Amino acid sequence: MPANAAASGGGQVVDLAAQQCSQERANIGKKAFHKRYGAKHTMRACAKRTTPQVLAAVTTANSDCQNELADIGTPDFIDEYGVDTTDSLDNAMAECIAEDVDQTLNRNDSVDDGSDDGADQ
Repeated sequence: MPANAAASGGGQVVDLAAQQCSQERANIGKKAFHKRYGAKHTMRACAKRTTPQVLAAVTTANSDCQNELADIGTPDFIDEYGVDTTDSLDNAMAECIAEDVDQTLNRNDSVDDGSDDGADQ
């Protein structure tokens, strides 16, 4: 993904906002979702409210990934984020941004509860 992808990725931001709303609806239930966003056009209302948050996450992720690329160099960046050895920088950048956005928007899904996973000895 080019450096200016966050600025020109309006479709990506709208898609991510819709995904966030679908996930929220699944998490809280249809009734609570309608209560929160209104009886009509609930997904549209949710996406409209969620889009600024998603845009900020994509913009930040793009910047963070560009900085990481500059810090570690292209070969290591592709090695870190590429799916296979033939992956391009664009694919690795897209994966980096996707991971960062997912972590930002879904922080509650991966919160460490403080327990030690290896405590069952």
